[in-house]
Amino acid sequence: MFDRPEETTLSLEFRRERAVRRTVTVLETKRKRMRDDLDQLIAHLAMLVPAELVSSADASQATILEDAAFRLGDDAFAQLILQLLQEGH
Repeated sequence: MFDRPEETTLSLEFRRERAVRRTVTVLETKRKRMRDDLDQLIAHLAMLVPAELVSSADASQATILEDAAFRLGDDAFAQLILQLLQEGH
Protein backbone atom coordinates (compact mmCIF):
# COMPACT_ATOMS: atom_id res chain seq x y z
CA MET A 1 0.00 0.00 0.00
CA PHE A 2 1.02 3.51 -0.61
CA ASP A 3 1.53 5.84 2.29
CA ARG A 4 -0.12 9.21 2.08
CA PRO A 5 2.31 11.52 0.34
CA GLU A 6 3.68 14.37 2.35
CA GLU A 7 1.75 17.56 1.99
CA THR A 8 3.41 20.00 -0.27
CA THR A 9 4.28 23.48 0.74
CA LEU A 10 1.57 24.78 -1.55
CA SER A 11 -1.18 22.76 0.12
CA LEU A 12 0.02 23.77 3.57
CA GLU A 13 0.00 27.42 2.55
CA PHE A 14 -3.49 27.02 1.09
CA ARG A 15 -4.82 25.54 4.34
CA ARG A 16 -3.16 28.31 6.34
CA GLU A 17 -4.66 31.00 4.12
CA ARG A 18 -8.10 29.42 4.43
CA ALA A 19 -7.80 29.42 8.23
CA VAL A 20 -6.66 33.05 8.24
CA ARG A 21 -9.62 34.10 6.08
CA ARG A 22 -12.10 32.30 8.34
CA THR A 23 -10.56 33.98 11.37
CA VAL A 24 -10.75 37.39 9.70
CA THR A 25 -14.46 36.84 9.04
CA VAL A 26 -15.11 35.99 12.68
CA LEU A 27 -13.04 38.95 13.92
CA GLU A 28 -14.79 41.39 11.57
CA THR A 29 -18.20 40.22 12.78
CA LYS A 30 -17.19 40.52 16.43
CA ARG A 31 -15.63 43.96 15.88
CA LYS A 32 -18.81 45.21 14.21
CA ARG A 33 -20.98 43.96 17.09
CA MET A 34 -18.71 45.55 19.68
CA ARG A 35 -18.65 48.87 17.84
CA ASP A 36 -22.45 48.79 17.49
CA ASP A 37 -22.80 48.13 21.22
CA LEU A 38 -20.44 50.98 22.09
CA ASP A 39 -22.20 53.33 19.66
CA GLN A 40 -25.48 52.49 21.35
CA LEU A 41 -23.94 53.13 24.78
CA ILE A 42 -22.67 56.52 23.66
CA ALA A 43 -26.01 57.40 22.11
CA HIS A 44 -27.84 56.55 25.33
CA LEU A 45 -25.34 58.11 27.70
CA ALA A 46 -27.93 60.68 28.77
CA MET A 47 -29.72 57.92 30.67
CA LEU A 48 -26.56 57.18 32.68
CA VAL A 49 -25.51 60.72 33.52
CA PRO A 50 -27.96 63.03 35.28
CA ALA A 51 -28.64 66.22 33.32
CA GLU A 52 -28.02 68.47 36.36
CA LEU A 53 -24.52 67.04 36.73
CA VAL A 54 -23.64 67.88 33.15
CA SER A 55 -25.03 71.41 33.27
CA SER A 56 -23.67 72.36 36.70
CA ALA A 57 -20.17 70.93 36.44
CA ASP A 58 -19.39 72.35 32.99
CA ALA A 59 -18.64 68.82 31.85
CA SER A 60 -20.05 67.29 28.74
CA GLN A 61 -21.32 63.75 28.61
CA ALA A 62 -18.39 62.92 26.35
CA THR A 63 -15.92 64.18 28.98
CA ILE A 64 -17.57 62.09 31.67
CA LEU A 65 -17.41 59.02 29.41
CA GLU A 66 -13.74 59.67 28.62
CA ASP A 67 -12.84 60.01 32.30
CA ALA A 68 -14.70 56.82 33.16
CA ALA A 69 -13.04 54.90 30.31
CA PHE A 70 -9.54 55.94 31.39
CA ARG A 71 -10.24 54.97 35.02
CA LEU A 72 -10.77 51.39 33.90
CA GLY A 73 -7.03 51.10 33.32
CA ASP A 74 -7.44 49.63 29.83
CA ASP A 75 -5.81 52.09 27.46
CA ALA A 76 -6.83 50.21 24.31
CA PHE A 77 -10.49 50.27 25.34
CA ALA A 78 -10.29 53.94 26.32
CA GLN A 79 -8.76 54.79 22.94
CA LEU A 80 -11.57 52.92 21.20
CA ILE A 81 -14.14 54.97 23.15
CA LEU A 82 -12.33 58.19 22.19
CA GLN A 83 -12.21 57.14 18.55
CA LEU A 84 -15.94 56.44 18.50
CA LEU A 85 -16.67 59.77 20.17
CA GLN A 86 -14.57 61.61 17.59
CA GLU A 87 -16.13 59.76 14.66
CA GLY A 88 -19.61 60.97 15.21
CA HIS A 89 -20.76 61.74 18.67
